[in-house]
Amino acid sequence: MITSVFIPGNQDISEPFAIRREVFINEQNISEDLEFDGLDGQALHLVIYSDEQPAATGRIWHDGDFHIGRLAVLKRFRRQKLGDLALRLLLYKSFSSGAENIIISAQTYITHFYKKFGFKEFGEEYIEAGIPHMSMKVSKDNVIYPSGCRGCDK
Repeated sequence: MITSVFIPGNQDISEPFAIRREVFINEQNISEDLEFDGLDGQALHLVIYSDEQPAATGRIWHDGDFHIGRLAVLKRFRRQKLGDLALRLLLYKSFSSGAENIIISAQTYITHFYKKFGFKEFGEEYIEAGIPHMSMKVSKDNVIYPSGCRGCDK
């Protein structure tokens, strides 16, 4: 069974941290200092569980703009559409919390994933943590929920 929970950054966020540590630090060799960037205390963290096991995470934060980031799925849970589900939940939560636009910093190799949801690239490609990235944005009026999602409105 798939379940999910949103956790405010001032509560116990050890589960999203464990997922991020495995994906970003262990798999992608991002330094812990860069991964844990000081924004987690003000962020809202999502954890998706598969049969009660933490499987995926992402976070939302607001600094005048809404941002989604640190979207990660543990290797053993990939290819089960959990990244897709996580992004849908993060988009819904952001827009229902008043976002008009959402900005992400996407690793360039995965921009096609975000484009399916209506995100558009802006600016130039840049290097973050040694990995090429692109800034991307989607507005409330232009978000797309790709077909193939059981229970999605669009």
